[in-house]
Amino acid sequence: MYQKSVLTNGLRVVTEELPYFQSAAVGFWLTAGSRDEGETENGLTHFLEHMAFKGTARRSTLDIAREIDQLGGLGNAFTTKENTCFHARVLTEQLPRALDLLADMVLSPLYQKDELERERQVVLEEIAAQDDSPEELVQVHFARDFWQDQPIGRPILGEADIVDRFTQEDLLAYRRATYRPENLVVAAAGRLSHQQVVDLVGSLCQDFANGEPPRSRQGAHVSPGIHLFPQSLEQLHLICGTQGLPAADERRFTATILNLILGGNMSSRLFQVVREQLGLAYSIYSSLSFFSDTGLLEIAAGINPRNLPVLIAALNRELALLKEAPPTSPELDAAKEYLKGSISLNAEDCEQRMLRLAKNEIYFGEYLNIDQVLAGLLAVTAEEVQTLARELLQPERWALTLLGAWDGPAPALEF
Repeated sequence: MYQKSVLTNGLRVVTEELPYFQSAAVGFWLTAGSRDEGETENGLTHFLEHMAFKGTARRSTLDIAREIDQLGGLGNAFTTKENTCFHARVLTEQLPRALDLLADMVLSPLYQKDELERERQVVLEEIAAQDDSPEELVQVHFARDFWQDQPIGRPILGEADIVDRFTQEDLLAYRRATYRPENLVVAAAGRLSHQQVVDLVGSLCQDFANGEPPRSRQGAHVSPGIHLFPQSLEQLHLICGTQGLPAADERRFTATILNLILGGNMSSRLFQVVREQLGLAYSIYSSLSFFSDTGLLEIAAGINPRNLPVLIAALNRELALLKEAPPTSPELDAAKEYLKGSISLNAEDCEQRMLRLAKNEIYFGEYLNIDQVLAGLLAVTAEEVQTLARELLQPERWALTLLGAWDGPAPALEF
């Protein structure tokens, strides 16, 4: 059973009671992500996430680590383009303790200078690891060029030279600008009582306030084009993509089906053609990203450089086919069955239920139950998929990024 309450300071609490579970998952979700940063702040959202684990007025760094372990479940955090989440999954009887720990980390971090310097080195190593991973680095290059000089295009981890200059005051100033009670959603799912969660969150967060004026989020526009990044690698890593749909767009179900048919699983067109028939790549896939005001549809692959012309020809052919004819009935039915199964299986995980609760509240302002989601997906028609394909698959609106050893002519997207 879903319930929602709003505290007097604007903080929202959303829960889903699942009495047949033995555990509960809870997340403190802030609608602050890397796209809320200024140019010289790039990486601060992620840095704040790290520093939440480095001590509060009531807990040392070691205390936090020990308590997470003692809870016997899982505790972690992550930063995205638009959100920061601190979450835990525990046995039901440990839920009050988990709420107390997460609230303390989110609301009362100390940002001590010695801890800041130690964690700076950790974050710099994380950035270095990303730079050493071509699959991740090509994504960074693509986003930066596709979104150009906009916060949404900057790396979530930040740039090393910028992170290296962060001060304690920088962290505090950015926190004052972005951490606001009306932008905090506490989501919990599992074996729990809604009123118990509201009472606990209320007592822990009642003093959370921010009198600073809110910061507005910059809109997004795209810059199609082809970008080459020469690097001595065994493989050539490719990303191509276009602007997709916002999270609340009514056609999101159609986009989900389109993506699945294109390259979302092993029976998708790209996987079957590029890997199984042509043997060009070990990994090729398409993916969707939904944001508050825009989206992204992209294709990723890693190949031997000499196979690039054949791969581009295959991509052009398959993307053109999606526009020329609607998917077949068996293809559409298979995609729907896949989604029905994966969504239903995720529903057996209270952490996945908690994630859905939070995202529904953040992007829709209401709860969409699993039956509503399945109904939306099952109602998608082949003609709707083709119509959306014709809208999204316009080559002049696509960008292409190549990372690796390629000195030939720039490939052409012609579908």
